[in-house]
Amino acid sequence: MAGLDPTYELHLRVAGQPHDLTLRCHGEPPSEGDLAGWMQDGRVVGLQVTQTSGQRPHTMMVNFGKVVFAWLRQCRTDQGRP
Repeated sequence: MAGLDPTYELHLRVAGQPHDLTLRCHGEPPSEGDLAGWMQDGRVVGLQVTQTSGQRPHTMMVNFGKVVFAWLRQCRTDQGRP
């Protein structure tokens, strides 16, 4: 299903959790400054995500006040290139 593949992954470590959370996100990725600001302000942000490829994106609300570190990774295309 063309156009339904995520454009980036957002990896989050939530306070008190032993494992990272990986969100498969759609649209333009936030900047590092956006992420840092959301974490500092403890903002709740709606992100467009899917659990598996081919699904329609839905909104997931993320409480960045509980995130202790985060990083972005661009998703690969079908040709294996970011």
